[in-house]
Amino acid sequence: MMPSCRKPYEPPAIKGNNHFLAVDGIIYTGLGVASTINLSRSVNLDESGEHIPELNAQIAIQSSGGDSYNLIDSAGTGIYVSPALSLDSIHQYRLAITTSDGNKFQSDFVSTKQGPPIDSLSWELVNDPVTNQQAADIYVDAHDPSNATRYYRWDFLETFKHFSVYDTNWGDSNGIIYPLPAGFSIHACWSTLPSTDILLGTSIALSQDVISHMQIANILQDDPILDVGCSFLIRQYPLSEQGYNYWLTVQKNSQSLGGLFDLQPAQVNGNLHCITNPAIPVLGFISASNIQEKRIYISNTSLPGWQSQHLDTATACKTVDIPVDPLNTLVFNYPDTAYGPYYFPDASDLIVAPKICMDCRYQGGTNMKPSFWPLND
Repeated sequence: MMPSCRKPYEPPAIKGNNHFLAVDGIIYTGLGVASTINLSRSVNLDESGEHIPELNAQIAIQSSGGDSYNLIDSAGTGIYVSPALSLDSIHQYRLAITTSDGNKFQSDFVSTKQGPPIDSLSWELVNDPVTNQQAADIYVDAHDPSNATRYYRWDFLETFKHFSVYDTNWGDSNGIIYPLPAGFSIHACWSTLPSTDILLGTSIALSQDVISHMQIANILQDDPILDVGCSFLIRQYPLSEQGYNYWLTVQKNSQSLGGLFDLQPAQVNGNLHCITNPAIPVLGFISASNIQEKRIYISNTSLPGWQSQHLDTATACKTVDIPVDPLNTLVFNYPDTAYGPYYFPDASDLIVAPKICMDCRYQGGTNMKPSFWPLND
């Protein structure tokens, strides 16, 4: 009888067209620094995994001194970038946004905060208690001698090297096979991804403004980003107490729910408002601060036994032996355009393979080596 009385409960709120504006970013002060603001729309609970960028918006940084600086979404992704600016920290700053539907939004004016540099970065090989696997944990240390910062936020960019399954010296264009230029390789690529967790720290309970051994990343064994090596650019921002409390609430709502003793969800109140219709919610908190950066590199050679599983070469990367045109061995007319020339085993045959298995760019990223990449990896 009991199962027959149970019915799914779907509150109207999770079915409504609640695509509220979400604003994420920081106004950077300092010399020659560009600010990046990400505009998107929130999604309902039954739309998990969907990303809705806010396109064709007008957005500007406004100063209390009367200046205004426009940001442009040149890539059409909802990521708006300012020119390189030198914003004076004596002024207050806010964002002004007009969305494509004509609604206008503003953040409160905020004072700029100047945070201390990162003292050091370190990493350790540990046993993860949740997965019972090895993990590489990254830690940050910082301190403010003036005891003025107290509230911190971090994020990072991870740049990792990856290889195609096969290494070829040949390409094809308009039905003709050609040798790849000397020094040009599509076997090795580098991809860059942003961190996704909200990383916060505070020294408010300490007599000194010190952040010691703060864990900001946990990379589990056999994560593909460490098949060769990964460079982590750690970025540190000072927050106001209001800004810290906002991000702490977002962190609890998004990362700390589901357990019996986890904190309950809370209303997220930022410092952005819709000025054309105050009843329209908007998500986000805008801060103005400098940015401190430091880079750390982890090589696979320091992680014995770490290696992810690559594509199955017997199936996904199956090769095919085809005859070549005896009058012109460089003619390429294989009917499956997903395949390309791999190598010539002899004068009468050509081995072809899926392009995704020979060109690392199909996995994402670029085949241009970053200037910061170590020589030995």
